[in-house]
Amino acid sequence: MRGMTIAMILTASVGWLGSFPPVHAETNIPVTEGSTVLIEFTITVPEAKIVIPKNVSQFVPGRNEMLPNLEKALTGMKKGEEKRVDLSVDEAFGPYDDSKKTVMSKDKLPADAKPGMVLTTAEGVPFVVVSVSGPEAEVDFNHPLAGKHVVIDVKILDVEPPTSTG
Repeated sequence: MRGMTIAMILTASVGWLGSFPPVHAETNIPVTEGSTVLIEFTITVPEAKIVIPKNVSQFVPGRNEMLPNLEKALTGMKKGEEKRVDLSVDEAFGPYDDSKKTVMSKDKLPADAKPGMVLTTAEGVPFVVVSVSGPEAEVDFNHPLAGKHVVIDVKILDVEPPTSTG
């Protein structure tokens, strides 16, 4: 298992970090299915007064790399444009599901596992350590933002036109 920060989990849920192509010179290309989009975003959970600071992510609309309702809200935007996208629980990471909490042997966790840590299974599935007591640990496989209303402030940094594959 490897440890992950909540920002890494969120970034993985909203897009991916990696090497980005050079910024495109043309600024009037809209976000459309198949285009390559580079965004800067901040996630806010208003009711919990949580702000996940700026991240940069790249995604291709239509490839299910981003929350569907966020992708829909960004469609048609162009380089330099900014938008605040307010997503309800159902539009964001879905409702919290108590059945996704379980107990596992503490031996299956890293020795330094503590409540609040975000870890991943060998298959790459993230989970949060809820508590560690004796030989057992309670873990939660809900997305860290499940059950939360989120506001995502996005700036389009670049849009590359769709590439034709023939």
